[in-house]
Amino acid sequence: MMRVLVDSDVVISALKGDEAQSAACQLLMDALINGEFLAVTTPVIMANIQYVLGRRWAVKRGIPDRPRVVRAMNDLLPLFSMVHVTPAHFYASMASTFVDLEDGLQHFAAIHARGRVDGIVTCNVKDYDGHSQLPVFEPGEFAHDYL
Repeated sequence: MMRVLVDSDVVISALKGDEAQSAACQLLMDALINGEFLAVTTPVIMANIQYVLGRRWAVKRGIPDRPRVVRAMNDLLPLFSMVHVTPAHFYASMASTFVDLEDGLQHFAAIHARGRVDGIVTCNVKDYDGHSQLPVFEPGEFAHDYL
């Protein structure tokens, strides 16, 4: 069974439902819930999701609907295995050719867990082109090829 690092943009797009890749992201999240593949994440990815949801689901400007965000995070967290992020991953990202340092950080965390991660699923494949040592898939591509 494939085990992939799922980027925050995939989860956020599935939850928002109004982006170009939302349908593919929703399909991917449904497949994850149904146990069709295994997903890993990092604390950085989950913190990013939590932050975006808090901004999107605000009760007033700058004040998140905390109970709604907590419910969503409680639903999401059990779906993923957590990959550790270490200072070495930050240094590797900064020394790499990744333009987006956060993408580099996720990549190196996945590489460190290489025996457990077969690839990365993201809506921003172009950010990984020429940099990634792992296969990188768009949500629709991953769903078509592996689910």
